[in-house]
Amino acid sequence: MGSRTPWRAAVLVGALLLLATACIGPGTWPTTESGLRRAVQPRTTTAPPSTAPPTAAPPTPAPPTWETVFVDHFDGPAGASPDQWHHMPGWNAAALNGAGKLEVGHVAQIRSTPGWTLPAGTRVRVSASLVMPDTGSNYAAFWVQHPNGVDPRELDVIESYGPLKPTGAQLGSHICYDEMVGVGADACEVSGMPPELWPVGQAFADGAKPWHSFWEYHAEFTVGGDQVHYEARDGSGNQAYIVDSTPDPRRVPGNALPFHLRLSNKDVEPQYVVAGGARHSMLVDWVTVQVLYPTAAS
Repeated sequence: MGSRTPWRAAVLVGALLLLATACIGPGTWPTTESGLRRAVQPRTTTAPPSTAPPTAAPPTPAPPTWETVFVDHFDGPAGASPDQWHHMPGWNAAALNGAGKLEVGHVAQIRSTPGWTLPAGTRVRVSASLVMPDTGSNYAAFWVQHPNGVDPRELDVIESYGPLKPTGAQLGSHICYDEMVGVGADACEVSGMPPELWPVGQAFADGAKPWHSFWEYHAEFTVGGDQVHYEARDGSGNQAYIVDSTPDPRRVPGNALPFHLRLSNKDVEPQYVVAGGARHSMLVDWVTVQVLYPTAAS
């Protein structure tokens, strides 16, 4: 056999080139980097990305939150005086019972050592968890006092005469004291400044009255406002009542002087004593004062 002729070699090379072109396919071309194994895709034109920054939405301001400015859980040894309170002259003191409760005994009255003067528009929420005496000879109360001798204001968050009295428990608002404007038990009424009182004992279920179990009592008002909101809930959030006072700016503590909290347990006058009951003390689990300061938007 002789050597291959040049024309046969040329035919063979041409056939190989045609075969390679058919495998690559139309519209593609092998790259120098990957040889025949990677095809170059047709180029497409895309618009350059925009350089203008997106318009940011204004941040949403956080809603205002309640701030606790006073709290007392009455922890401490039995017989100790509560640190954040002082007893009023002429009255007995109150003492811790060693089990996280304050016992406000017979003829006792104490006042919170701190007081609060707050900007107009501040919302105030005063709260306590307590159980009332079950007697018919004394009455106990948790109240807010604005001690202005010329313009007194008092909010009875809860006041109880006990299960043996028709009134039972009540809320109250006072803008006058009889001894300040005249003589007699109706001096404030005669002067056109009577108290506003709401009996609430009937709102509690049997067996869960204020002298049977602990309830949480709340009074909420706005400094410079004209109305007080009252409510009572048990430890599970069950509600006994909601009461809103008649609008009257004289019944809301102002900011001329600091207001204070009081816990008191008084005797009724002898002619109103009803025998019965076994517990003369009011037991207090905790007390708080929360505020919601005004914002520029409000």
